[in-house]
Amino acid sequence: MSIAAASLPGPAGRHALSLRAGHDLIGLLLTLLALVVAGKLAIPRELPPPIELPPAACDLQRQDCRLALPGGGAIELRLPERPVAPNRAFVVEGRSEGKGVRLLSLSLQGVELGMDGTPATFVPEAEGAYRARTGIPLCTVSRMTWRMRVRLGVDGQSYEWPLLFRTEGGSGQSRMS
Repeated sequence: MSIAAASLPGPAGRHALSLRAGHDLIGLLLTLLALVVAGKLAIPRELPPPIELPPAACDLQRQDCRLALPGGGAIELRLPERPVAPNRAFVVEGRSEGKGVRLLSLSLQGVELGMDGTPATFVPEAEGAYRARTGIPLCTVSRMTWRMRVRLGVDGQSYEWPLLFRTEGGSGQSRMS
C-alpha cells in the first residue's frame, strides 16, 4: 500500500467532506443574508419633505399666533418675553390641540442675509404644552427679517409653518411682522 493511496478519503470520507462543505456554504449564505439585512437597516431612510403651510398672518410680537390644521386640530405659539432681540436667547412656547398633533422643532433663517439662528427642539412640558429655547445672532445691519420655520407632526405627517419677524440691531429691540 502506497502512502498516496492511504491519504485519499474513502467513500465515507468523501461524504463527510461534502457534508462539511454544505454546512460551510449554508453558514456563508446566512452570514451574507445577515449583512444585507444589517445594511438595509443601517441606511437611514430619507423622510419625505414636510408640507409647507401658509405663512402666519399674525404679529407674534403683540399677540399669540394660532394655526388651524388641515383635518382638525390646531397649534398656538407665543413669546413669553417680548421683544425678541439679536444676540439674546428667547423662548417660544407652544400648545397643540387635537389627537396626534405634536410640535417638533423650529429653525431660523435670515431673509436679507444668509444667516441662521440657533435651531431648537420643542420639549414637551405637559399634555399639549411645549417649550423651545433659541436665539438669533447679532447682525451687522440694523434691521433684519427672520423666517422661523416651525416643524410639527400630525399623525405621522410632517408640516412646516413659516412665521416672519424683524429685529432691530442697535437698540436691542425687535419688531415682528
